[in-house]
Amino acid sequence: GPISDKETSYYVRLQYNGEILPFYTKVDGITNATGKEKDSPLTRSFIAGGGAFGYKMDDIRVDVEGLYSQLAKDTAVVNTSETNVADSLTAFSGLVNVYYDIAIEDMPITPYVGVGVGAA
Repeated sequence: GPISDKETSYYVRLQYNGEILPFYTKVDGITNATGKEKDSPLTRSFIAGGGAFGYKMDDIRVDVEGLYSQLAKDTAVVNTSETNVADSLTAFSGLVNVYYDIAIEDMPITPYVGVGVGAA
């Protein structure tokens, strides 16, 4: 049957994606001038996040999402390799997502499964 007005709505979602515990990548020829074990050429980023605008129909949600992130070069890292490391990296991403909310009676949270397609 038709979807009633009570079970449909628009929504906005905001998110923060900054790193607190960064994922370090070892790059040959990159060493840390301060003698630390970390040899990643990039620093943690606290500038990352995004938002989405969506529509909910019963247990199905569809949204359009935009994300932004920025990484900067770690000034304590010395590059002795022939590989150039950029001073910064900025990424913009866009996605279209579909979610199915799994309604379980008497459960304080709603688990869901989702799929999305996007580009950066």
